[in-house]
Amino acid sequence: MKKLILILFSCILIAALLSGCSGKPADEVKAAEAKAAEDTKKAVDNAMEAMETLTNKEWPTENLPSELPEYTEGEIVNSGGNSEDFIVKIDKTNKDALSTYLGKLKDLGWHVEEGKESIAEKGIYELRFTWQGDDHLQINLYTSEVRAWPADKMPPDVIPPSEGTLIGGAELYESVPGQIWYTNYTYDGINEEKANAYIDMLISKGWSGDSSMISKDMEWNGKKYHATIELYETNENSSTFTLNLELR
Repeated sequence: MKKLILILFSCILIAALLSGCSGKPADEVKAAEAKAAEDTKKAVDNAMEAMETLTNKEWPTENLPSELPEYTEGEIVNSGGNSEDFIVKIDKTNKDALSTYLGKLKDLGWHVEEGKESIAEKGIYELRFTWQGDDHLQINLYTSEVRAWPADKMPPDVIPPSEGTLIGGAELYESVPGQIWYTNYTYDGINEEKANAYIDMLISKGWSGDSSMISKDMEWNGKKYHATIELYETNENSSTFTLNLELR
């Protein structure tokens, strides 16, 4: 649409220049310029009206998960994005309306943290609510992938939970090149009680420690490592664990 406007401007300006160079009297040139200006205004107004009809002013049900209720206490002004990051912009709303909506999410099993930038999480979905003015709210929906435990890229002594769903995968990253690696892995469906049961299971498999941190010396691919696992964070829906692996 912007290209269309630029093209219209270009055509009108060229026409005006050609008229001015044709040797016509000054009053005819001024009349042509006035006509060109009027045509330009109409073209811009028509283009802006067309662009206005292209904005999405309804709750984008087809692009959002069924677990997410409609935000009704405001006016949808636009939405768009992709399967990993989708944005909904809402006007004429307020903090009380957002608090009511967050309450609905809690009732539907979302883990909610209210604050300057409120957050809600459920399974593979994460919502972030950002105020852009007193009555304009932006909702970002982030969607993670469900992946299988990468057994071929992890030491066999690092056993994943027997239940729950791995969100976003698990990959070892170097914190000290060639010496220390780490990863965080998040399981949906693992609350604090189940997270502690997972730690107890690892202790029964030869790890030592308690619910705050466990460790084990192990061999993997012909090398010796010292590994630790701790419960990084947990809520009623999911738990995240941190694995640190150090070469001995």
